[in-house]
Amino acid sequence: MTSFTKEQFTHDSMYLHYEGDQGSFTTYYEQPCHPTREGKAKPMFIARFKYGRKPFKTWINFICKNFTVEEWAGLMASDTYPLNTPLGAMQSKGYTGR
Repeated sequence: MTSFTKEQFTHDSMYLHYEGDQGSFTTYYEQPCHPTREGKAKPMFIARFKYGRKPFKTWINFICKNFTVEEWAGLMASDTYPLNTPLGAMQSKGYTGR
């Protein structure tokens, strides 16, 4: 089981990604892409914060304490709604937000 590492999370104004070791869920850039990216691991999408408050740090802390990389990726790949949504996965472990 691969643990999340806080330092490997990145976010811009809207998206939260994980760039650390993704275990068996690691995907790599392939052609067509910029030559400098070919063969490098793609960051894992975690969540999108479109409107209002953007609690990046709260999400990062909660994910690191309650999920493994494989568990998170498995939930996102599942067909079970709402567990296959970022907020649904968080709420399944007791996240209540603000």
